[in-house]
Amino acid sequence: MSLATVIAIAGVGFAKPLLTNSQETYVSACLGQDDTPERIIEICQRGLGEVGASDRQRIEMLDKLAWAYYDLDDMDQADDAFAEILALNPNAEPGLQGRAWVHYNRDEYTAAVELFRQAVSRKPNAQNIAGLAASARRSGEMDFAEFEEMMQTSLALSPEYTWAMRELAWVLSDHNGQDEAMKLFRSARDLDPYDPYAEYGIAFLLSEQNDWEASFDHISRALELKPDFVSAISRRSLILLMLDRPKQALKDAEAVIQTKPDDADGYVRKARALSELGQRSQAHDVLEQAEKLIGPDNYLLYWRASLLADDLDYEAALFHIRRSVALEGADRFDHRLHAEIALWLGYTDEARDAIDQALSLNPDGEFEQYTNALVMLGEDRFDAAENAFDSAISAGLHEDYLGDFLTELVAEGRFMQAIKMRARYGGRQSANANDAQRSN
Repeated sequence: MSLATVIAIAGVGFAKPLLTNSQETYVSACLGQDDTPERIIEICQRGLGEVGASDRQRIEMLDKLAWAYYDLDDMDQADDAFAEILALNPNAEPGLQGRAWVHYNRDEYTAAVELFRQAVSRKPNAQNIAGLAASARRSGEMDFAEFEEMMQTSLALSPEYTWAMRELAWVLSDHNGQDEAMKLFRSARDLDPYDPYAEYGIAFLLSEQNDWEASFDHISRALELKPDFVSAISRRSLILLMLDRPKQALKDAEAVIQTKPDDADGYVRKARALSELGQRSQAHDVLEQAEKLIGPDNYLLYWRASLLADDLDYEAALFHIRRSVALEGADRFDHRLHAEIALWLGYTDEARDAIDQALSLNPDGEFEQYTNALVMLGEDRFDAAENAFDSAISAGLHEDYLGDFLTELVAEGRFMQAIKMRARYGGRQSANANDAQRSN
């Protein structure tokens, strides 16, 4: 007998039996046993094959089977099992909720909304209410205020529902609620110390605050808990870059590209790491080849323009940022960079149109207001520019940017205005205006 055969026989002999109690049946084991998804699937399939179970018991077994498939990311099998529930009872809440979550997982939000509405009408529990709110927001059927109200209702019904905490936190962070979002992520982490998504949320917000050291600790924990977490690998690449560790950032960028070759994220991370390593021509090549592979993309084109502007190749930078803002999905960062590049080239009217678009998307943004002040200098609106700079400072711009602004004033011949502003602000030092660019 071969060694392989001996091992195989031994493996069968020592495998944990599906039924661990002589008094159990596959039906009772399916309904009452917590186990690995793989074992639950096998037990419940056998239970469903037995005769004598009531429709209610079959629905419970199918529900458990479906969620085991869901946990294994097998959405097709999960959907089939939830559909079987609805074939037994079209109004069964487990089937309605389960199919709704499958649609949500597939980004089919309109279909998810309809099923969640039906599920809420049958059982208005925390999971159904949160699922309805999240789906309706993503499908454009619900505004932020109604979404927040429904998510708070979900959490009132189930205060330890960490998924709802994280979902609300992400939306709050997009609506200038970073402090509250951080509290929610930390609460989710405290409730479940093994939640990689809560750790990722904390790391993300800390990185948005430029607290790179603290962010690195939390992103490391997220990846310790979930090593294949691609979004966390990508965020770690950015964090490492900001911690002046471009070689490690490059390694993470390569991992992101390997896992998601059709996404711009990894290519941008790689290009930025190569740039920091002094390999700027290779960085440009990476972004050019990425566009050939995945097509035009706002994020990709933003960074093509930004790196070209760093090389003082403003005409090429303008070409690519114009392409970016022409695409659907252009954001305030795209329009602000467009304004800066156009201004560097002396295209003041184009810069004005661009910064107006950025301000329309983020009227209270400190960097948008700062760039607006610079554009005003190009328009010879010197008093208005000073007021706009003051507004940027009030919005949170660091006073170190005063030196850059005064330099521009002096270049326009406004010596006395520059002296008075310096005295008014107390003589702070200059900052590099590139710090105002998007970091992510």
